[in-house]
Amino acid sequence: MWNWNLIFEDGEIISYCDLDKIIDTEGGEDGIFASMECCRPISPRFAVWASLTFKKKEAVKRYIEQRKGAGLPVTGYQRFRYTLCLIEMDAIKKRYRVIPATDYDSTDNELGESSILADKNAPLVEGLKAEWASINSRATHRMIPAIFKRFALEAK
Repeated sequence: MWNWNLIFEDGEIISYCDLDKIIDTEGGEDGIFASMECCRPISPRFAVWASLTFKKKEAVKRYIEQRKGAGLPVTGYQRFRYTLCLIEMDAIKKRYRVIPATDYDSTDNELGESSILADKNAPLVEGLKAEWASINSRATHRMIPAIFKRFALEAK
């Protein structure tokens, strides 16, 4: 089950992270990855599941138009509510990347594969990168350092 907790909110977005599903993205010497059932410290390179919800209807309309323009399906997107993302962090190099996964509607039905970060020229959320980027950059969205501060202190 998911254990969603508010991690960030501003005038544009609200984001929740699942505190129970922290993922070790570095396999150990034995090639085994720590899972949520393990009672081990968080790895220096880890990922968290996060939901990203637009607070303004204009952003949702822009997202639908962006999908249409890219030839992606928009069926059901008038009820778009949030995108589920995997946010990978490297505590040693102080880097992150956002991997958008799936879009959901207001009743938590899956709409389709997310394209929320597909348009690099007109991003829907400034400061979120799909490629590795600095957590400490002034251009990085404030949500990223908030997530980093919450989990990186536990990383060993």
